[in-house]
Amino acid sequence: MDWILAAPFIENAGDRWLGAFVPGNHHVFHPLPAAYRHDRSRKNTSGRQWFDYFNHGGEAWSRALALREQQKPAGVITVFPQLAITVGLRNRFAARRTPLLAWTFNLGRLRNGPKKSLARFGLAGVDRFIVHSRREVDSYSEWLQLPAERFQFVPLQRFVRVVEHLEDRTRPFVLAMGSAQRDYRLFFKVIAELGYRTVVVAGPAALEGLTIPANVTVLSNVDIQQCNVLTQQARVNVIPVANEITASGQVTLLDAMMYGRATVATRTVGTEDYAEAGKTALLVPPGDGDAMKRAIQELWEDTVLRNRLGAAARDYAQENFSDEAIGATMGKVLDELTGSGYQ
Repeated sequence: MDWILAAPFIENAGDRWLGAFVPGNHHVFHPLPAAYRHDRSRKNTSGRQWFDYFNHGGEAWSRALALREQQKPAGVITVFPQLAITVGLRNRFAARRTPLLAWTFNLGRLRNGPKKSLARFGLAGVDRFIVHSRREVDSYSEWLQLPAERFQFVPLQRFVRVVEHLEDRTRPFVLAMGSAQRDYRLFFKVIAELGYRTVVVAGPAALEGLTIPANVTVLSNVDIQQCNVLTQQARVNVIPVANEITASGQVTLLDAMMYGRATVATRTVGTEDYAEAGKTALLVPPGDGDAMKRAIQELWEDTVLRNRLGAAARDYAQENFSDEAIGATMGKVLDELTGSGYQ
């Protein structure tokens, strides 16, 4: 089957994303570059951003329809929920459905009111949702009132990263990075008590109303290259999450694992499927400042433990979360959709 690939991060027609790692040649991918910027740090999607998503999704749907009119089996793969909604809406009103796979379907929070009604109506036009945590299968199925069989857990993929920087032993620091559903209130309390030099990379909205401890440096608008350097140089990476319903924190966790860095993370929906407590990371209960404090202190003081956890994390991430591993899984998902009666 031919697949129109619509993702906000695709900037050129040669970027096949995971399609480049799908085995065989029985699926053909047609990337559709985005003409806008997807801001992951925002709290809400503005009207202008919905306009961009609606146009992007509409073009993807139209291109798939054009292929189908040429008697070519074709479908659409979207990344992120906004595009899935815009293509799903068109499926709901069309006389002939186009196969629709919603990859990286992650909702920051489950809303009520008109947004919930719109999501339920539009997303009923999706054939398969790929979520990146097991618990989201049931929560999204219930929230959208759709069969659980339409949802499938597939780990979030990250390309295998080359370690280029060593831990900064001259001026060691703790690093916390990310804006989505982070528990910086708890983290600041813990890190102020420990007194360790700390760097936080987050958007202003994630820190609004919080008092920044004297031992913490906050960085915003940091490019991905600098983020990668900081991840590698940190003595301890910490991912404090305040979200027990939907998934948050996987990207930051996987990047640290791919770089072989020891990490403390909140055990919650977004982290429990990726790290094994005591083997590839230290996981702490949500809202438990004492447990977080002990874990950070343990890693800070124990070089052998940091090295052991980091090495195990890198091996596990390369085997289970690489582009190659997840590309093979995508191929199986597409094979299933191809065999669902669409021609």
